[in-house]
Amino acid sequence: MNLIFFKESLERLDFQPLDNLYKERDFDFFEQVLYSLAFNPESGESNIFVYTYMLRLINSHNNWRIHLSISRLMGVILNHLDGAELIGLYHALEANKLKPMDENILEIILYYNHIPEKILNDSDANIYSNQLLKINPLNKIARRDLY
Repeated sequence: MNLIFFKESLERLDFQPLDNLYKERDFDFFEQVLYSLAFNPESGESNIFVYTYMLRLINSHNNWRIHLSISRLMGVILNHLDGAELIGLYHALEANKLKPMDENILEIILYYNHIPEKILNDSDANIYSNQLLKINPLNKIARRDLY
């Protein structure tokens, strides 16, 4: 996979190569390509434009997986950028609206209560923890969050 090709196409505002990848490959592979384009650990270079591309995807394919992917992108990979974690929480909450009571989505929402900035308050964390325990009574993340 030639990441330089995809990076250059993004910089030219040519989204077709990534659109083709989205259609032709499984979502997990596609997501990893986007994450690799968003942050290069060797150079420390960030590419926030990947977020813009993903917003474009939401406009045409509004689904929970894209929102969840953006949540991870902003909350974990690009969390060094000001405001990125708040954007990540927003997209996790949007994913939850589209696919309520999903264990993975609820765990990611609770992640935003665990980070030092704690952008998800304890009261809301309790609500999501209780939802998570309804799905999986043994979930360690949910149990940890009950106050």
